[in-house]
Amino acid sequence: MTLQTNRRNFLRLAAGAGLVGGLSPFSRSEAGTAPFDTTLPDPEQRKLILVVFGGGTRFSESIGDPEHRYIPHLWKEMVPRGTLLTNMRVEHLVVHPNCTASIKTGHWEWDDLDWSRPPAHPTIFEIYRKRRQAPDTAAWSFVYASILAQTGLSTAADYGRRYAANVVEPPTIPRATDEEMDRLMARAAAAGSPEEELKAAATCARLARQNSRVDIAGLQSPKAKKWFDEQYQAWRGASGSTSHDAFLAGCATACMRKFSPGVMSVDFGEIDCAHYGSWSRYVEAIRRTDDLTWKLWKAAEELPDYRGKTMMLILPDHGRELDRPGGPGFIHHSDFYTNQDADEGCRRVWMLALGPGVPSGQTVARPVPITAAATTGLHYLGLPPSKGAARSAFDASG
Repeated sequence: MTLQTNRRNFLRLAAGAGLVGGLSPFSRSEAGTAPFDTTLPDPEQRKLILVVFGGGTRFSESIGDPEHRYIPHLWKEMVPRGTLLTNMRVEHLVVHPNCTASIKTGHWEWDDLDWSRPPAHPTIFEIYRKRRQAPDTAAWSFVYASILAQTGLSTAADYGRRYAANVVEPPTIPRATDEEMDRLMARAAAAGSPEEELKAAATCARLARQNSRVDIAGLQSPKAKKWFDEQYQAWRGASGSTSHDAFLAGCATACMRKFSPGVMSVDFGEIDCAHYGSWSRYVEAIRRTDDLTWKLWKAAEELPDYRGKTMMLILPDHGRELDRPGGPGFIHHSDFYTNQDADEGCRRVWMLALGPGVPSGQTVARPVPITAAATTGLHYLGLPPSKGAARSAFDASG
């Protein structure tokens, strides 16, 4: 990174670069604020893609790694083309649904672990659909697990199901199939033969596809359900990886081609395998998320409906505990119920902003809450956040 700035220097540089609205590379269209930068695409044509390195990614294994071993695409191909905020803060419960919902609404959501109800404040999807009077196919949320299924809508008055996003969850398998797969892999491992392990893995992949099932409760219309069933059946008949994150990325790219949604989020989650205690699986999941995120950005650069019109915001939902004597380190991210041990490793993350009007190759070190992501995206789209939401990450008064 060639340019390190504090807030004052960044303001000076932004002003010197002629950015509209001081720090902000794009200005609000609401009454009483400056008009949009005329170099940006028309607000009605703008697209927002939010990518979450879900499952908890430590700063030290991502942006904070001097060698950036596990995020080569992000660091080499994407960071130089955008603005990197290196001190995004998790100021609430360090739990996946709570943080994910907060990223998507601009407010700290849920004071408890009851994720059966939607968040309390309007989501980016609902605000977009209501303001633009857009169909359900214009807003999609691809989530790695059912614990995030409620983050596509809210309980806010005048929002909710009518303006919800289509929520896509990856296929799951019955417990009996999971147990059979465990037996097959254990038997192959006991044989001590790499060939047997490869054969067992191929058999397990077939079992997973054949016995899988999907939940379509989050899909809002017959059109959305029909399209997703086509994607699912194609996946069932294919071969290769059964990675949930790869499934989500593939569906998201296909959705961009089919419906060109104006607002889309992709919440990857295989990084959460860290809970099993395997360092190699944890960092490999970060590498895979890096690769899938890069592929999504390439699609946004190649598809005519997205090229030159898209802002992508990339950030982890939260981090993981720091290494300390007697502590679990990367394996956990605090006690879910008490928030005990929610240390700096859990609370410090980062965000990369890419797209029209965003300065290239710049770094912002001041603290910014992860809730700023929602407002930043809505600001770019020319839409106001809900009352009381966090300021945009590019707000000079933030």
